Amino acid sequence: MISLHALHRRVSLDGLYRRLLLRASKPNESVESSAFKLRVARIWDAVFYRPFEPSDPDFDLVCIVPPASKGWILDGVCKEILRYFPGKGCITYDQRNVPSSRAYFFAHYMQLKDVVLYSPQILRRRLLVWFTHPRDVGMRNEDLTYWLNQTDWVIPMCSHFMLMLQGEGVSSERLAVVIGGADADFFPGHARTADGAVGICSAYYERKDPDRILHLVKKMPHRRFILLGRNWAQYTHFGELSACPNFEYLEAEYDQYPAYYKRLSVFVSPSRLEGGPIPLLESMMENVVPVASDTGFARDVIEHGVNGYIFPVDADIEVVCSYVDLAFQNASDIRASVQHVTWERFSKGIQALL
Repeated sequence: MISLHALHRRVSLDGLYRRLLLRASKPNESVESSAFKLRVARIWDAVFYRPFEPSDPDFDLVCIVPPASKGWILDGVCKEILRYFPGKGCITYDQRNVPSSRAYFFAHYMQLKDVVLYSPQILRRRLLVWFTHPRDVGMRNEDLTYWLNQTDWVIPMCSHFMLMLQGEGVSSERLAVVIGGADADFFPGHARTADGAVGICSAYYERKDPDRILHLVKKMPHRRFILLGRNWAQYTHFGELSACPNFEYLEAEYDQYPAYYKRLSVFVSPSRLEGGPIPLLESMMENVVPVASDTGFARDVIEHGVNGYIFPVDADIEVVCSYVDLAFQNASDIRASVQHVTWERFSKGIQALL
């Protein structure tokens, strides 16, 4: 049995380890620096963690979510994973004090390095990392690749990013695409109408191409547009956009989303860069015709000209407008084409990797 003196010494040394190793962390570190830190972390785990670790972890699966994502999409995805998970699971937003678990699911890859260095004992557990889309997280590509290769599975959100990660050196043996989902009961589908609205669902980010949304609304005065999202007041031209007579902006809780989608006949995803987006699947589950930029999992769920339309990321606005008009003429059962793409299926896909 560990003595109080030994426990106190371990806690003190552990605090020193964390301060020294993480204080030395710098943006855009080299792979050599990361490799050295990982060696130190493994030694620290062997000496100060492994001897005192209980035989049975508290959980079977812990989902690690960035604090800023609490209540938003990444948080919701983890809740869906655990909803269909038969074991004991939880979500944590504290990357410095992760509960003991048999496996960990990182909702964002930007957390991986710091969590491993803070809690090196998790290296002896199953590590799954969800890769939504590339972004600047203050790491060199080769350093990110190094850390991803320390995990058991890297799960790109779409096939497009799996090929990209392979090209950057992530081991193909640890890559598995698991497409996100939509709740078929929550979004039961509806009959589209000729006078239905064109919907866009997104928080404000530059990569969402807000200028394209503005141009689309102004180019199509004969169509009604509804933008559901948050933080759009940050957009420089939001005043001009909100002044358009055929435009409506909404901020709503997630339980109000089905009512929003029922007002739509066409859904536009205009982004320059996406991992999904999940609202694309939700709209299709609600039987709305999608018009999406060629990024994320658009090609994984849309057959161009059949159950939706895909345009190049750099397409002229006239091309997007023409696809929106074509979408209103499409009589296909969109819901039927994605009815199998559920959160239960997604959760079971994740569970198969544990």
